[in-house]
Amino acid sequence: MGTHPLLIWLLVLIVNLAALAGVCSGTDDPYLAELQSRAAERQLHRERTWEVLLHYRPRGDGRESLVDDPRFFLAPGGKTDPAAELSATLRSLFSTDASGDEHPRCRFPARTAWLAEELAIDAGHLPPMACPQLDEALAAVNPRSAVLVFPAAHPNGPASMFGHTLLRVGSTYRSDLLSYAVNYASHTTDTNGIVYAFKGIFGGYSGYYSILPYYEKVKEYNDLEHRDVWEYPLTLAPDEVRRMVLHIWELRGIASDYYFFDENCSFNLLFLLEAARPRLRLAEEFWNRSSFWVMPADTVAVIGRAGLIEKQTYRPAQATRILHRASLLSPDARHEALQTALSPQRAQAVAASGRPPEERRQILNLAAEYVQYRYSRKELEQPEFQRQFLEVLKVRSPLGPDESDAGEVPVPPAPETGHLPGRVGLGGGYRHDTPFVEASIRPAYHALLDADEGYSPHSQIIFAEAVGRYYPERHSIRLQRFTAVDIVSLAPRDEFFKPISWKVNGGLFRRPFADGSDRLFLRLNTGGGMAWSVPGNGVVYGMAELDLNLSDRLRDKAVLGAGVSAGVIVSPVDCWKVALSGSALAYGLQYHEYYRLALEQNLALSRTLGLGLTASWERSFDRSRAEAMLMVNRYF
Repeated sequence: MGTHPLLIWLLVLIVNLAALAGVCSGTDDPYLAELQSRAAERQLHRERTWEVLLHYRPRGDGRESLVDDPRFFLAPGGKTDPAAELSATLRSLFSTDASGDEHPRCRFPARTAWLAEELAIDAGHLPPMACPQLDEALAAVNPRSAVLVFPAAHPNGPASMFGHTLLRVGSTYRSDLLSYAVNYASHTTDTNGIVYAFKGIFGGYSGYYSILPYYEKVKEYNDLEHRDVWEYPLTLAPDEVRRMVLHIWELRGIASDYYFFDENCSFNLLFLLEAARPRLRLAEEFWNRSSFWVMPADTVAVIGRAGLIEKQTYRPAQATRILHRASLLSPDARHEALQTALSPQRAQAVAASGRPPEERRQILNLAAEYVQYRYSRKELEQPEFQRQFLEVLKVRSPLGPDESDAGEVPVPPAPETGHLPGRVGLGGGYRHDTPFVEASIRPAYHALLDADEGYSPHSQIIFAEAVGRYYPERHSIRLQRFTAVDIVSLAPRDEFFKPISWKVNGGLFRRPFADGSDRLFLRLNTGGGMAWSVPGNGVVYGMAELDLNLSDRLRDKAVLGAGVSAGVIVSPVDCWKVALSGSALAYGLQYHEYYRLALEQNLALSRTLGLGLTASWERSFDRSRAEAMLMVNRYF
């Protein structure tokens, strides 16, 4: 029996439709096959630009992207297979399955532009496509220039204790505040220092790129967080900045694991600069030295060495301006300024007082500045702020211009000029009449007695510091301590600001036990209190503390203690710091007391070299130990 003609006609139609569908989807397009062949011949997946756009880094004999979000890849194995990802990207350019802003050509414009240029792709072979959201974003940002922005460290807030870096994309607008900021940061609401540190170290947060108006970031860092801001205009051409913005568009909403030490805000911004100028190899500076930390100030130095920085500009925070103005007035005048800011009707009495004209001007200047600060902290609603601010300005205006530049804040050392974050030490001393040699290593970051240049003063942030000792008379080597985390924030209080100082530390420590031996134990210590400035660029402080000790040498394996600590730190000259500290703790359960006094000094010989001298006494379980030690420290 023969085949019915209608059935034959239907079969032919189905085959033709299938073939047509294959062409439309790009699966059998000869032009696509030609492009795939040329890309394979040239091994485009090994090109520097492709590695930068996909954030690939060496992993053994292969490559692995630092981006963890699967939505960033078009090939199933694209995270570790650059060739497969490039092939999938080429296929996606011919896709008609999606349209508009979700089409790969709109979603990944930097990749598309690079492949189109490298392979001279004829746009006439591609399906028509419009990208309205991308076009709107490019028109709004209007990228013309780029500025690296460094908001300085603010240790009183754990999420910002290392500083931060972001990019400002300049446009044809007159005001820089109308430009856009590019930021990479972890998404967290944690405010506890130890929780933030633990999650940040072990990748407990996801990091995201964002782009938003720059004035919002300036307000956040300058007014709300007391953070000075450094700006570094970059030598990128307009076409390079546009290429960078296209790549930022590709990263919107894409998550990556955030690591406090290496894959952080600063390191991930290096990829954006490399996307703008692929011949740069900024990230490799850290890979080549096998570094497992990337500090924001360190990346500024790396970018500077690459010749990308034109100049630097310092933008003091509002709190910094207030403190500077206050430092130039007598205590009585500072008090008068504060009272005027809180009760602006007093401004008229200040203007009519018998004080010298310049002093009256500076009192009212300071009062007006503090009214602005209170508004930025949302302590005043806008109508009340406008009333108080204008009331002070109305009285200030007839007094004429300032006779001095008192409002100009002196420019401090730039953050990249400080000591390097790592430190190794070698020295020796005596403990209880027994000589020892001590060696230490600290990967990061800054101790109270390290030189403050480029760092937030009166702060300490130490991670993973190991200290070992060798006792020649006993031929023994001991771990003296291992500090997992040690954070101290001594924030001085004054008439205008009332911060709380705090500390948290934990790790393995060694001290005398009931049997008379120095033994290791696990310790978690935290405290809070107050600090005040003293002459000599110093600070005096006092804290209440809680102290948890864990050891199988304790009768109940654990004891909880409470007590106080106090100290003073001064810097007689810029390179020399001296600290006198003491603590007293009493423990329950297996009752005993612990006391410690210490006099410590550090002489900064250079950016990479320091000399430390420590003399201490401690008493635990009615056993006393005295110790003196000299250390040479090298920063790296």
